[in-house]
Formats: sequence, structure tokens, C-alpha cells
Amino acid sequence: MFSLKGRLVYFIIALLVIFAASACTASQASLPPGVYVVDPTFTDFYKEIGGLSTLGPVISPLFSRQDTLYQYTVAGLMTYDPHLSTLQRFHFAPIASLQWNIQGSTEPAPVDPKIPYANGHRIWEEIWSFYDQYGSDIIGLPLTGVTANEEKQRYEQYFEGIGFYRNYSDSPGQIHLMAYGDWMCGDKCQYQDADAIPPSPTLTLENSDNERLFLKAAEQLGYSFTGDPLEAPRAASDGYPEMVFENVIMYKDIANGDQIKLRPLPAWLGMQTEPPTSSTNADWLVFYPIQDGIGYNIPLVFVEYITDHGTMEFSGHPITGYHLLPDGGYSQCFTNLCLEYHPTAPEELRIRPTSLGLEYQTRGANTQAQNSPLSDALQITVWELYSLVPSGQSQRIGIAVIQNNSPLSGVEFYLAVNQPDGIVKSYTLDPTGENGETFVELDPITAANGAVVPYQVCIVKMVTPQVCFSESYIIWDTP
Repeated sequence: MFSLKGRLVYFIIALLVIFAASACTASQASLPPGVYVVDPTFTDFYKEIGGLSTLGPVISPLFSRQDTLYQYTVAGLMTYDPHLSTLQRFHFAPIASLQWNIQGSTEPAPVDPKIPYANGHRIWEEIWSFYDQYGSDIIGLPLTGVTANEEKQRYEQYFEGIGFYRNYSDSPGQIHLMAYGDWMCGDKCQYQDADAIPPSPTLTLENSDNERLFLKAAEQLGYSFTGDPLEAPRAASDGYPEMVFENVIMYKDIANGDQIKLRPLPAWLGMQTEPPTSSTNADWLVFYPIQDGIGYNIPLVFVEYITDHGTMEFSGHPITGYHLLPDGGYSQCFTNLCLEYHPTAPEELRIRPTSLGLEYQTRGANTQAQNSPLSDALQITVWELYSLVPSGQSQRIGIAVIQNNSPLSGVEFYLAVNQPDGIVKSYTLDPTGENGETFVELDPITAANGAVVPYQVCIVKMVTPQVCFSESYIIWDTP
């Protein structure tokens, strides 16, 4: 007599034999190598989701674990669990969360309550209809927002059970499913999809003090600006803690009150500064003067984006003009990052930083040379608290002086502002303090929207010939 347990094992073995035999029928033999017939268990489900055109071929025979049945398609692992409620029994296994630990940074909820939002992520507008039809019970919860994958040249959004993408070259709405099933099945499945590179797991964070500080700054700036973190914080060659994100590298300036600043990634990656040009008269451009009437023309959308994400104190000043892109957009580099505008991208990715942090991590650039100034050289940094200032509001200018990698105190400066009304106003600054910094509050200026306010900072007495720096900011009333 068989025991109950023995009977169960015998029954499962018998089922596996039947399933294996079903894969060897005449219809199976007519299929390409590695492609299988949809098991009757999943026939209706497979067709309902879109069949071959949506899910791709079935790439495994039916198999079971305990009482749950499974079968792979290229796009995912179809699952039937008889213990769940009727509407949940058929679904896709949560491969991306359980196997690859995909977990994008939480996005703020959209202001418009009509925009679908779940699990801390906005649902990509181009897949709303698909998500609305099948929902999280079948495809799982979103694990990321929509992101740009430069390596594969496509836009992506990961859900637990399936993933969506659109190639850069595709028209908006031309959505495909990622090869979750093929990635997961791997060598166990004979069928091999052309998209053979599975995703990398999300970085496991250490919850250190520096990490919390960097992540707080990233949250304030917006993860759409910084990108997700790629590495845990580390000590850089200059001794400052830094953390690499997809688009930028943050560092903690321990010589200046632990301020969070950005590294000059464009220069570290070998991008050359372009010479400034004259102003172009166009309502979609803002002119950023450098000196003597020349400077850089910046697309207004970039100016607004920078203003919304930390101002030019973080992005740095422009180092190139804007350049047209093949899709009708344009790009431009600043001291610490590069920006791109893509008119056919998903709404939240139309204006985005270039993934310089990812490129830096991939190339393993050695930045020690860039961080090592000449032993007797002065490093002088000038910045504005606001890159755009509303009419009638005061501006604050900061200056920092470093020599031999140490702050230099006692350095005196004067500053002259060329106001839009033609008046030149001069200011004498206090000498730099022990931290090598000094600040001055400028008088409020009333001027038209878009007016440029040039100013010049000069060192007093210390060097001959006299050294001066020309900078500017813009009067801009945001609605």
C-alpha cells in the first residue's frame, strides 16, 4: 500500500511525465527549437494578454512547484496558483523584485490625482491603458519610474512581473515587453532572445552617516536630477567623502561646513570647454555673458530645469553652447553636468541630465590629476546663491580661496556690478575667513524679466597683475 505522501509523489511524477509527453506531440515537433506549445492551463491567459505578439513565444514546458503551475514565455513566467482568489490565480511571477532586487528610488506623488501612481512610482503614461486593463494583480507593482537606458538606447519601466520599454527610435506609444522570461530561464531554456543582458540588481545601501547625508541631498534635488546611486560613499583621492550617482558625483566639502557639492564630471571625462560666443536673439534662449559681451546661449527649458534643481550653484556655469540632436532636441554641458532635451521622450524624461556618473563608473576614470592643483597656485571659486533672481530681490555672492589644498584666509576682494539701468555699483568685501570664504549681499535690482546682471570680482593687492573674474546672473520672475 502507498502512503498518502507516497501517492502524492507518484501523482506529481505522473503529471510531469504527462507534461513532458505533451511537449513531444506532432504540433510540438513542428515548432522551432526551444519553442513550446502553450499548455491548456494557460491558453486563455496567454491569448488574453496578447499572445505571441505581446508575450513572445512560450519557451518551456509546463512545470510545477507544490500546487502552483508555471510556464515561461520570453516576456515572463506565467503562473497559476489555485490557492488564490479567482481574479488572482493567473498572474506573472514577481521575477524582478524577488530575483533581481530591482528597486528604484521613490518618486514624489504627482500633483494631478488622475495620474496613476503606485508603490512610490508614477505609471508611464504610454502604458496606462495596459496597466488599467490588467493591473497589479496580474503584472505586479511598479519597481521603478520610467528611466532612460543609454546602453540599450531605450526607455524602460520595471514592474514585478513584466517590464516595458520603447526604443529611442520608436514612435511614442510603440511599447514592447522586456525579456524577463528569457533572462530568468537562462541556460535552462534552449530559446535565446536577442536581448540577452538582464538588469543589474539595485545597489544595497549601507545606511552610514555619509550615505544618509548624500541621499537626503539627492532627494531634495530630485532623483530625476541625480539618478539612482551606483556606489556606496567612499573617500576620494582628495580626502573628501563622495558618492557616485547615475548622472552626477556628489562630495562633502569638509573644508566648508560639510556642504554637499558636485564634481566637475564633464572635465573629468575629457569634455573640452567651448569658446563663448555672442548673444542669439531668440525667445527660447537666455544669454549667459562671460565677459565683454560674449558668453553662452542657454535654452530656456534648461535654465528653468536648473532653477528647479538646486540652481547653478550645483550645475555650475555653462562650458559649451547648445548642440542639436538627431531627434530635434538639443544638449548642453555645464561645469558639473550635461543636460539633454528630447521632444519625443516620455514626459518626465524630456529634459534630463546625461548619465555621466554611469559613464565615469564604467570607464573607471582616474581623477587624481584633476584634483591636484599646482603647489603654489590659487584656486578661486565664485558663485551666486541664486542663478535666477526675481526683480527687487537681493543677491548673495560667495567667494572661496584655496592654496595647496587648504583654505586661505585674509584675501581681500572688491566687486563691481553693472546694473541694467547703467549704474555701476561697487562693494568691498570682508577678507576671507579661516575657511577661505567671504560673502557679500548685493542691493536689490529692479529690472525686466530676462535682464542679465554682469559683475566682476577682483583680488585686492595680493597678485600682480591684478586678477579679476567676470560672472553674471539673471533677473527672472517665475510664475
